[in-house]
Amino acid sequence: MTASIKDAGLCALFAAVGLTVNLTWCTLAGHTPGFNGTLSSIGVAVNPRAFFLAGILVTGIAFVALPRKMREWDASLWPAVALLASVGTGCFAIAANQDAFPPIMLAIGGLIVFGVGYFWLTARFMLLLARTQSFACTAACVSASLIAEPVLVAAMERLGSATQIGAVIALPIVSAALFQCARSAALKQRACEASGGRTVFGVPSLPNEGARVSDPAEMRNAFILAAASSLLLATVRGLSFVGLWGEGHFDTFEQPSMTSHPGLWAVYAIALIGFAYLVLYRTANWPLRLRFQPSFLTIILTLAASMILAGDAHADPALLDTLMRLNDSFSHLMFWMLVVIIANAVSIPSYRVIGAAGSLYAGASIVWVLFLGKASAVENLIVIVVIYLLTIVSMHYGWDKRGTERIEQHDAHDAAAGANVASDTETTEQNEEGLGALLMTRAIERRCAEVAQAYRLSPRESEILVLLAQGRTRTYIQEELVLAENTVKTHVTHIYGKLGVRDRQDMIDIVLGLADEKNEAKG
Repeated sequence: MTASIKDAGLCALFAAVGLTVNLTWCTLAGHTPGFNGTLSSIGVAVNPRAFFLAGILVTGIAFVALPRKMREWDASLWPAVALLASVGTGCFAIAANQDAFPPIMLAIGGLIVFGVGYFWLTARFMLLLARTQSFACTAACVSASLIAEPVLVAAMERLGSATQIGAVIALPIVSAALFQCARSAALKQRACEASGGRTVFGVPSLPNEGARVSDPAEMRNAFILAAASSLLLATVRGLSFVGLWGEGHFDTFEQPSMTSHPGLWAVYAIALIGFAYLVLYRTANWPLRLRFQPSFLTIILTLAASMILAGDAHADPALLDTLMRLNDSFSHLMFWMLVVIIANAVSIPSYRVIGAAGSLYAGASIVWVLFLGKASAVENLIVIVVIYLLTIVSMHYGWDKRGTERIEQHDAHDAAAGANVASDTETTEQNEEGLGALLMTRAIERRCAEVAQAYRLSPRESEILVLLAQGRTRTYIQEELVLAENTVKTHVTHIYGKLGVRDRQDMIDIVLGLADEKNEAKG
């Protein structure tokens, strides 16, 4: 148990540092002196950030269209993606200082590849955390990265331009290395625990502690919330220091920022931790249609406070910087935690969930950069309020319609049966059956873990043993674990050989502890 906790801590640590590296990589490339020469010399009619977002959009669409292929290809493609992201960042950095290629084309191509690599690497960290760590641990990792990123950016801004560019180009490689460290720690952590048969990056996943969303109304609410959080993040980032690359008072050293006042940074850190704990974690048991309303309201209030402060000619710029960063970080944290919740709650592939959210965010952000980049804070606040109201109305309509259908069904049942008791009894029996099935599933998982340890099965054989004991077909197993048909057959043969059985029924007898009873009966 102690080793498992230690490995969980190492996984979270490496993931938090990796996410910090990704955020720093993006911020430095868009807002620091080392890259401002390229930003000012691209000579295109739109802000360069639009091409970076196009890379995110392309990757998100690929995740949506080919979730199983993307999962299968990850093991072989991640080194190439990290290297290409580094090369893309370098192409963007040197575009204005070379003659071999047209500077505009080199910069645009580099930015698109940069966006592809950034989203791919960030998605890997989030999927690993979502599948192998608790909700609280995942929220803590994202919060820690948002708190540490401004400090790391401020430190790297003090480097010379050449050193700064070289460091930023190396960050994608550093991120990929940190992910492998996090994956190794997660593999050690999960190796000694029961698995529900799912894997992510070869690591056994946590059993699904919460029931999957199967009700159409709740499923609709989940998708409405995902869309709303994507649009909210895109709008908020339009007002924050990352809104337009190479523009705004955040890109000059003369203007004081949050990191120039340790006290303000401490307030920022405490506020973000409070948001993660009070607004996201403490509402974990709320119905989905209510759970994220406090988050929306907090973001709206923070933005309103920023607007009031921005209208004061004597306001402290560093305090305004702090409020705007808080607003951006609240939105960022809410977006990713909602993606994590939905990925674990619905039966849709996780790659498709994260790809859909990322695509909508990138698409909305591109629209903002192209058409709303000069919008005032008041106009953006109005957009956010409209997004919130549309979210509430959409979920209320779905919930109200669902409630009406239930009332009609209930009345029809009463008219046919002549009693309300029958309906209550049926519901109770269904709940008891569902609870019994859940307990049986977990008991089988625990028993499989004991059998795997006793018979010294490999981690992959242990995963397949769970699925076999659950009655899964070999076709299901090869699709779930992304394995070839012959590979699954080989693993099954090895499992039977180690257990000393001839078929699945004999294997299940061992899992259920019936083999010894049969032998005693024969004796």
